[in-house]
Amino acid sequence: MQPSDLAGTAVIVRQDGTRFLGSDESSGWVWQAGRVLASQLMANIDLRDLRILELGSGTGWLALTLAHAGAIVTATERPGALTLLTRNVYGHLDRTAAEEATCISVEVEQCKWGDNVRVAGEFDIIIGSDLFYIVESYPLLLNTLLVHNCKRCILTWEERIPLEEASFLVLAAAAGFTFNPPIHVGINEVTNNRILYLDMFFGN
Repeated sequence: MQPSDLAGTAVIVRQDGTRFLGSDESSGWVWQAGRVLASQLMANIDLRDLRILELGSGTGWLALTLAHAGAIVTATERPGALTLLTRNVYGHLDRTAAEEATCISVEVEQCKWGDNVRVAGEFDIIIGSDLFYIVESYPLLLNTLLVHNCKRCILTWEERIPLEEASFLVLAAAAGFTFNPPIHVGINEVTNNRILYLDMFFGN
């Protein structure tokens, strides 16, 4: 189980999967890039009533943490990873409903990149952490952003394959996104890899 109190309320999620040197390409763990993204968003953006679509939500830790800060979050995962996400999110919602006077807003939806199916709702911002494991998925990720009428997207990731990750920026620019170069906002002390932060806009 993984606790967090970044938003002032303990978020406890179940983790599952194989872990090696702090990174294993698994959706079953809370990774450092997700922690950094939570800290950056909570420090720099007014999350109250902000409608957030999270891609690759994994354990649901980030979605729940941001919801406790006032955001309205839709957490998504591919079909094979929905069970853990659903159990963590709705289990947490059940516990907090019984313990707290205020409610938080998190929904869980399936989102398979590249199938052109839009998750219901309108979103102010789309977020994701550690989505750059598989180079072949970069066009699918960008297509998913465009399908959801993305106006702003904030991503964090642990730098593992720098040249390949840089190719995502080339593809994003070609797709019409504008952004400044990614900034170094943290480090994974286990792997000594940098955590990078990218803030992209579309249509500006």
